[in-house]
Amino acid sequence: MKGMKCRCGFATVSEKAKCPRCGRIMKPAEWPDEAKVLSFSELHVVPEGTEDPYNLVLVEIGKKGPKIPCWTSGKMKENDEVTIIDRDGKYFCTPRTELTETSSKLNR
Repeated sequence: MKGMKCRCGFATVSEKAKCPRCGRIMKPAEWPDEAKVLSFSELHVVPEGTEDPYNLVLVEIGKKGPKIPCWTSGKMKENDEVTIIDRDGKYFCTPRTELTETSSKLNR
């Protein structure tokens, strides 16, 4: 995932020219597609335009990477490891254990 980072420590996945925290010029950065869950919210009303019920997750990419909201169809808890998928600027995440199980089944 591409994004921007400032010397002050602010990080984002958007393409901001100036840091909203300190006003300095930001530099391009690359972020892995892996993150840890900081917070999880189960939604009781399905967002319009979605087929499946999705829940909202706040994740942090790396130790000092950006924090971004992601959609997920599963249930998660703090510190769960996830993989992030960018779909036209909307972020979805899947528990890493599910990906490992799925790839093991495909490799049999």
